[in-house]
Amino acid sequence: MRRVTQNRMDYNTQNKIGRVPKEKMEKKLMHGQYIRNIDRQLISEEDTFLWLSKGDLKVETESEIVAAQDQALQTKYYATKILNTETDSKCRLCQQFDETIDHIISAYQLLTKEQYIKRHDGVCAQLHFNIRKETGVQLDTKHWYEHVPKSVETSQGGKITILWNQQVQTDRTILDNKPDIIIRDNEKGTCMLIEIAMSGDKM
Repeated sequence: MRRVTQNRMDYNTQNKIGRVPKEKMEKKLMHGQYIRNIDRQLISEEDTFLWLSKGDLKVETESEIVAAQDQALQTKYYATKILNTETDSKCRLCQQFDETIDHIISAYQLLTKEQYIKRHDGVCAQLHFNIRKETGVQLDTKHWYEHVPKSVETSQGGKITILWNQQVQTDRTILDNKPDIIIRDNEKGTCMLIEIAMSGDKM
């Protein structure tokens, strides 16, 4: 009984300690945007920050990602609104919108046809690699970042078929009818459609 009470007290204490810096961060006009977005969009905090506890990244890479999430990279918007060192916050390339982190990573039109698609396909390829591993489809590479998805792949025994970027025939016109990944259970006769979005808050 004492152990249960102690564990519960430790858990409550940890939660209370964790809420203090979160509440302080939320109150910050610029650096609190990321935390407020998570709360507003009902996103799982535990899953969102899981990558921070795994230790898969170098310290430098981790700090850059956190800085980007906190809007603390040296953009013109940051220099103008926070540091008060710039007179113009417009993007140095397009000259149309404020040069924010959101604009750079998801709303800059010149990057849409190449870099954004490359990033999107990289995320899809990792998911495709993990799905193959979980469903028993033979892996052709050891690492996910070396993986090049094939259009159609079937697990040993033919139970699962994985389709990559394949058009779906529908009984009515649907413009976006090419999901990123389709997992077809050939025994149950069911399909799971997976569509991955890499847009930012402003898209």
